Amino acid sequence: MLARAIGKTWNVLWPKVKHNEEPKDTGRALTPEEEARLLKAAAEARSPVLETFVKTLLLTGMRCGELTSMRWSQVDLTQRLMTVGRAKTAAGTGRGIPMNQELLDVMKDHAKWFTKRFGETRPEHYLFPAGQRWPTDPTRPTTSFKTAWSNLRTEADVHCRIHDLRHTAITKVAESGAPKAAHRSSVRGL
Repeated sequence: MLARAIGKTWNVLWPKVKHNEEPKDTGRALTPEEEARLLKAAAEARSPVLETFVKTLLLTGMRCGELTSMRWSQVDLTQRLMTVGRAKTAAGTGRGIPMNQELLDVMKDHAKWFTKRFGETRPEHYLFPAGQRWPTDPTRPTTSFKTAWSNLRTEADVHCRIHDLRHTAITKVAESGAPKAAHRSSVRGL
């Protein structure tokens, strides 16, 4: 049987097996021009947190869900470290992301906005609070940036997925010459 099968394509051998289509929406890194347009549109958006959200994703390479579920207890401005909880990593234990000066400035500005809006930041509060159209409840995380993200992409004329911000961050780390371990398990030193 094996001798008769050699050289034949799989669809001849197993005609009833359907071929899986290759996904057409695979990830990509944004071009510098696309990134600039996205950041400009985020800065001009009505949302008080959208710019912080986009910048943080671009600076850390975090997954969207990791950032929306992040609490203030996971952000140490003194030690300049963000700690991601359980993640989709092989070990699932999470990781620490050091903050460079740009990310530290973004987080400090966000903390000022948060304090003005909700009072002092508490460890159990979420960085990106829940609320329809405007953050109103810091004890619950935002569930989605779907509408804001869609509007932002349209305004910036950038066609990408939110996960492509992660691809962009990781590509920047790889292009900087950082060791593979630095961009495989976490994005460091951006």
